[in-house]
Amino acid sequence: MHGPLDRSDVIRAAALSVIAALALTLMKLVVGLLSGSLGVLSEALHSGLDLVAAGVTYVAVKAAAKAPDEDHQYGHGKVESFAALAETIMLWVTSVWIIYEAFRRILLEEWPEPTIWGIIVMSISIVVDYERSRMLYKTAEEHGSQALEADALHFSTDMISSSVVLLGLFFVWFGFPIGDPLAALGVSIVIIYVSLNLGRRAYDELVDTAPEGVCEDVERICLETPGVIDVGRVRVRGSVTTMFIDVVVRVKESEIISHAHDVASRIEDKIAEKYENVDIMIHIEPVEHDDEDPDVYSLMQRLARSHSEIKNLHNVRIFTSGGGIHIAAHLEMDDSLTLSAAHKVSENFERGLRDRLQNVESVTLHLESTEEEDVGQDITDRAGDIVETARTIINSFDFISACGDVVVGEEESGITLAVTCTVNKDMSLSESHGLSDKIEKVILSRIPQVSSVTVHLEPH
Repeated sequence: MHGPLDRSDVIRAAALSVIAALALTLMKLVVGLLSGSLGVLSEALHSGLDLVAAGVTYVAVKAAAKAPDEDHQYGHGKVESFAALAETIMLWVTSVWIIYEAFRRILLEEWPEPTIWGIIVMSISIVVDYERSRMLYKTAEEHGSQALEADALHFSTDMISSSVVLLGLFFVWFGFPIGDPLAALGVSIVIIYVSLNLGRRAYDELVDTAPEGVCEDVERICLETPGVIDVGRVRVRGSVTTMFIDVVVRVKESEIISHAHDVASRIEDKIAEKYENVDIMIHIEPVEHDDEDPDVYSLMQRLARSHSEIKNLHNVRIFTSGGGIHIAAHLEMDDSLTLSAAHKVSENFERGLRDRLQNVESVTLHLESTEEEDVGQDITDRAGDIVETARTIINSFDFISACGDVVVGEEESGITLAVTCTVNKDMSLSESHGLSDKIEKVILSRIPQVSSVTVHLEPH
């Protein structure tokens, strides 16, 4: 989660907007009342609502700048969207009143007196609105503030509507008094158009509508990242301070955890390069892939992991005969399972093997429960004869360079032996495995009291 953003510039811009709106409202109201111009009065009311809207925006951006807390873990960014929606409702009320008053004056032929002050006030209003909207747009773009952007758009509209009213005043000045209420109607049309756009954007923000094009960009970034097979889901919701992105990507089941984490990190970095202030959550799902051709042992391990009842798979033996495959293995399951339930799990495991492998002749599964390992006791000091016999056996093999440690343990299952030997470092893995098997078999046959032998070969 990103830390709180510095939004002091946003708050300062909102405060300046409030001051400008207050000055314009008072100026238009005084001139409108003195001249009787509906166009100027409608603009005074419009500016009055701008003042309220600017005040709401100021409060909203201060609230939105608060850092996430225990009750608002995604931050307070939607406060700005709520403020934008409140502006929309106020603009609708304004438009209805202006339309009603314009038609009433046209029907009753109530015309204003031409005045140079109305023209001067509207000209000043155009200049102030231009400078204010430019300042707000710049700050909104730098900090991603929806409320300031709404204000900037709002005041750009004010500049246009003021121009329409100014045109109406010129008509009155030159003897066409109906131009004033017609100009007021023009203002109301502009207000309705802008308010509908603001309302839609605020609604989209409050109901978590995905920002246009972001889902497609995120999906493309994921699919272009090496290691990603497919994208399961992309969810995006915007906030004034942060955009939250939730992605599910699928990778090969054979990928190790560290590689899968690297895939997620690369995706996060690419998204962060394209979009600022993003909070990204990536969930990795392992899936089988058609391009994979796993060996039988790897397939069995994957199937075992897919069954929560199977705790361990070991003692795997795979034989081929006449083109067919014979499989034997031990399935270790929870001790709380009944034999019937454990048998059903083994049947599902076997069915999974046969579905994925061809020419399976037989599958033999030994079922056992998870048990605590024997707690052994080191008796090497008291088993000197066993140690000497084991060393003699080991040193009889030509490939053994030296016999290292010989540790004798006593467990509930019997006497165990752990031996360490050094061999030529160039010996192949298959040769070393065969040598270990031979040593184990000879020790078990020559020392009957030993029930288990573990041979560790070190390269020299």
